Amino acid sequence: MSKRNPFQAKTFKGTVVTLCMALAVPFAIYGTAAAETPFSDNFNDGNAAGWTATTGSWSVVADGGNYVYAQTGTSEGRTSAGSASWTDYAVEAKVKVDNFNGTNRTYVAGRYKDGNNYYAASLYNSSGGKLEIRKKVGGSSTTLASKTYALSTGTWYNVKLEMVGSTITMYVNGVKELTASDTALASGGAGLLAVKTASKFDDVTVTTGGGATDPGTDPGTDPGTDPGTPPTPAAGDLFVSPTGNANNAGTLDSPTTLESALTRIAAGKTIYMRGGTYSYSSTITIARGNDGTASSPKKLVAYGSEKPVLDFSGQAFGSANRGLQLFGHYWNVERLEVKGAGDNGIFIGGNYNVIRNVEAHHNRDTGIQLGRYASTAAYSEWPQYNQVINSYSHDNYDPDNGEDADGFAAKLTVGPGNVFEGCIAAYNVDDGWDLYAKTDTGPIGAVTIRNSIAHHNGQTSDGTSTTNSDGNGFKLGGEQIPVDHIVLNSIAYQNKKHGFTYNSNPGSITMTNNTSWDNGQSNFAFDVGTHKFTNNLSFDGGSSDKTSGTDISGTNVWWKNNATVNANGLAASAADFVSLTPSVTRSAEGSPNPGNFLKLTDNSDLKGAGTPSGTNIGAR
Repeated sequence: MSKRNPFQAKTFKGTVVTLCMALAVPFAIYGTAAAETPFSDNFNDGNAAGWTATTGSWSVVADGGNYVYAQTGTSEGRTSAGSASWTDYAVEAKVKVDNFNGTNRTYVAGRYKDGNNYYAASLYNSSGGKLEIRKKVGGSSTTLASKTYALSTGTWYNVKLEMVGSTITMYVNGVKELTASDTALASGGAGLLAVKTASKFDDVTVTTGGGATDPGTDPGTDPGTDPGTPPTPAAGDLFVSPTGNANNAGTLDSPTTLESALTRIAAGKTIYMRGGTYSYSSTITIARGNDGTASSPKKLVAYGSEKPVLDFSGQAFGSANRGLQLFGHYWNVERLEVKGAGDNGIFIGGNYNVIRNVEAHHNRDTGIQLGRYASTAAYSEWPQYNQVINSYSHDNYDPDNGEDADGFAAKLTVGPGNVFEGCIAAYNVDDGWDLYAKTDTGPIGAVTIRNSIAHHNGQTSDGTSTTNSDGNGFKLGGEQIPVDHIVLNSIAYQNKKHGFTYNSNPGSITMTNNTSWDNGQSNFAFDVGTHKFTNNLSFDGGSSDKTSGTDISGTNVWWKNNATVNANGLAASAADFVSLTPSVTRSAEGSPNPGNFLKLTDNSDLKGAGTPSGTNIGAR
């Protein structure tokens, strides 16, 4: 949910771009079609200008220190915005139902023509809760797809409805939940409907244009630039170099410094970093209030194929000596290398930021970490809806005890909606990922990790380890605090301790299509909780997996008591894999490429044996 900050509250653009999708196949290179955001509204301006309410009691109200758009009655409420000519696009909103008023529904709608013609992603209070894709044509409503899904009043859900040709897809909290096919409606605007419910809506965004859309979502960002060709700078863009001068104009021929450029760059503009080493002995901070917008983020990127290296080796070891601090909102940081910081290499305390194709290494705490920007920040100000994409964090080591430096961390003080996509954590002295929650700060927001790899954590690449080095690939909790994280299509191998561990998180972690192999103590360690396991593959690691929760459709192949175990009689052996020799590389865009490693052979009985029918077991 957005906070009351000075970033732009409402945007609308008349140009419509047809969506060009590149499906996100695990460990494949993503497409690079440009994204557009023709409409967005976070209601922080205190009004609903641009919306047309036809029924119900609609108003912009305060909710927990934020402004939101609310339907406060329990009669049917309908409101809409946008262009009747929009065709292929996604509409996304945060939704909270305060009162379902019995068995009723709340919708995020697309291709909305009027109250009798639209598609909708539905939150339905029936039999404990359901998700639906609905259509209404000529006043007649039809459910196109549905599934059971626990819903609660007073809880914010991120709901996205994507329409591409005849394909309609619903996502909730970044996870693809339903898909349907229908040709009745070809175009229309965006709608919000509270069908006899009292509901609130926030951060409405319409996105047309590229990005990976399966299995999750990339809300409102483009998929990055081609590193091979130097871009043509636009008016207002700035150049920096290791030899730049703060008083220079910031052109290609007269570059400025990074510190100066960060204070001068406008929303929608780009800071291009020339190649070379930038040596710093103090932290570089993008301050709170230095924001882009949803449609016009600020960008800090490498120029063409040049390689900027931010070297903080001049800092002393200590928690005050981070490398790059990102406290602003709506920034894209791409293709940089950050090393040697006295604490975290990159620390993210703002919202809606994208870190893409970044390498963080040999820092003296976690390579890339999310957490509150100040110790006084309330939960509503904890970082939310940030994305770390196709990035590599390795050889981070804290010299005091070796128990803090992870590859990636979203822990202690993070809000909802943060996503790690296509990342690699390797040879970090503590854990690959750390999602620790602590009693004195309370639960953190649910984190999504997908298409990522953790290996050889618990020691650095030169073999350095300590007795305090945990060495988990994916550490998903702490101090018995329940948080429902999501881990999809990810791989853990040859980590010192566990591949994937709940780490005392007794909640309902969703684990889908993950592979864990040859980890020191166990591949999966989920001792307690109501976790949800689907299509996971464990082979030859430690002595025994622990799998408290639901083995959905018996589709998980475990390694227990040094043997393969499956509820449906499937078995895993070395013959199921094309290769058990690690061979992970990175593409030019930074996405992991494991080659044939852990890939299922064509004749493996694990191929197509998952759910839905035809889905492979494991991440490959």
